[in-house]
Amino acid sequence: MTLTLVAAGLAVVSFLALAETNVWWVRMTDFPRLQYVIASAVLLVALVIAKPVATRVRVALAAIALAALSFNAVKLAPYLAPTEGTAAACPVEQAFSIVLANVQMENRNTDELLEIVRQQEPDLFLALETNEFWDRNLSPLSDTMPETASHIDEDYYGMHVFSRLPLRATQILFPAEGNTPSIRTTIELPSGDDVAFVGLHPRPPHPRQSSAGRDAELMWTALRARDAGAPVVLAGDLNAVPWERSVARTQRIAQLVDPRRDTGLLPTYNAKSWWMAWPLDQVLYQPGLDLVSMEVLRGFGSDHYPVEVTLCHRSSERSPPTLRPGDIEEAETSMETARRENTGED
Repeated sequence: MTLTLVAAGLAVVSFLALAETNVWWVRMTDFPRLQYVIASAVLLVALVIAKPVATRVRVALAAIALAALSFNAVKLAPYLAPTEGTAAACPVEQAFSIVLANVQMENRNTDELLEIVRQQEPDLFLALETNEFWDRNLSPLSDTMPETASHIDEDYYGMHVFSRLPLRATQILFPAEGNTPSIRTTIELPSGDDVAFVGLHPRPPHPRQSSAGRDAELMWTALRARDAGAPVVLAGDLNAVPWERSVARTQRIAQLVDPRRDTGLLPTYNAKSWWMAWPLDQVLYQPGLDLVSMEVLRGFGSDHYPVEVTLCHRSSERSPPTLRPGDIEEAETSMETARRENTGED
């Protein structure tokens, strides 16, 4: 009976996210694909050694477990077989590095984060969940990274950018008429080339909100990235995993490359959990840029590990996914759904 319930449960959570819905708990079932694979494998082993269970029942349950394992493995496959990537040497004037860190607002280990940033010496540092406390304690970074932008918030959605490189046309925007900020700016490389940068931190699906707002922010950003005029880098805690429908559509619309297809899964959340291992912190880029390296850095007391990505302003050897029929229409529908949800319209 126990094995039957486990098999049924695995089947439900593995396939439930195929449903077209914004219900928070359905969307959350997309996150733990790696955990589903492990659980399915353990169940298969248990069925092999479960002698008291009738053979016919074991075969049926094994088929269910194998289907769940196969489906989840296919979802994860692009991120479980890292390649050598395209880490060819990049001329120094065309290379730039980004460190991304969700600080966890209540975290007080500011010195550890400052040490990490100073050791890595990124060209641009994006900090998320910043408030007045973090604004004060991150301010020493402006000595060496004088180009700054920020939106200070006590509701977990503050955001700071520090840059060694010149920034221009910097804006604090609220995508899709939502209530979370986005920082958009243009980075001027030493080579004279421009890179469009977008920092995001959409709200996650949880018991008090659906995934509509998150997905709308991603779609809004993707649609604007199509006509940016310079290669785009999108960075942030997306509160979504790379294999989710909304992230995949974002990549297709904006023509973004996911470096994890070269580097592997690289989970960044939860730094305080032994079983939650999800790649929520993402840096995606358009083909006018090329991956040099990507690394998850050591923890500093936050529930997210920081990430460092180094890119080169040159053509990428990896192609972005192809736009599918209906993608643009689905994006516009997502934004309209979020607008109605925000305004309380039926």
